[in-house]
Amino acid sequence: MAEIINGKKIAQRVLAGLKKQTIRLKKNQKPSLAVILIGHDPASRLYVSLKEKRAKEVGIAFKKFFLPATASQAVIIKLIKKLNANPEITAILVQLPLPGRQNVEKIISAISPAKDADGIHPNNLKILKAHAQPPILPATTGAVIAILTALKIKPHDKSVAIIGKSKIAGLPTYYYLKNKCRAISIYDRSTKNLAGKTKKADLVIVAIGQPKFVTAKYLKPGAVVIDIGISKVKKKTVGDVDFDQAKNICSAITPVPGGVGPVTVAILLQNTLKLYRDQL
Repeated sequence: MAEIINGKKIAQRVLAGLKKQTIRLKKNQKPSLAVILIGHDPASRLYVSLKEKRAKEVGIAFKKFFLPATASQAVIIKLIKKLNANPEITAILVQLPLPGRQNVEKIISAISPAKDADGIHPNNLKILKAHAQPPILPATTGAVIAILTALKIKPHDKSVAIIGKSKIAGLPTYYYLKNKCRAISIYDRSTKNLAGKTKKADLVIVAIGQPKFVTAKYLKPGAVVIDIGISKVKKKTVGDVDFDQAKNICSAITPVPGGVGPVTVAILLQNTLKLYRDQL
């Protein structure tokens, strides 16, 4: 039976460290995070409320901005530019996914890189792709690294497989780890003989956006599995990995919920504090 990685405990350690740092700041010098929520998706509203709760716990001001699902790209970008220009706002996050057919990249690009809490501005990704260190890591990538650190796993002697090429999770994590692993490959659902390739990896990171896509046949015995995916199936929250199958073959696995998610929120707030210091 695999070790079930407790993301909540890892997140709490990060949050405790943040709280110690924010306590030392003067009352009129607190970092602030502005979150833009577009539409009325219940899951997105829940995620925003969880971020708000954690932010307040560690002493980071939290400001919410709601726009209707019908809001145009121009309206969204106008709000972002207003927040960019507001010196009282340290960091900005647009809650994803967006409703309708919004151009996510254009909207994220409107956020000032100096205020990009999620670390997914195209400029940030270009820096990562060039194997340089950006001002902050994308929150999901930072969460993966925090989990590996907590498990005392050093990627340099591991073969790594990443399934999923999104600009939010898969690609930035690949760029960050590329020169830090013995071997690393990134795949998507269209990859031929995908299971045959991932079954050779010591560490499998999954962010493909398809519930329970990765089953036992994709994993070698003893592999470590980090499941970034999150979906609702019959009112149950599940990841991209078939947890019940994987836990019987791997050595450690992040559950969904309670794995990568809480750590990502903690890293998002850590990014906010880092951006605050960079702006001083």
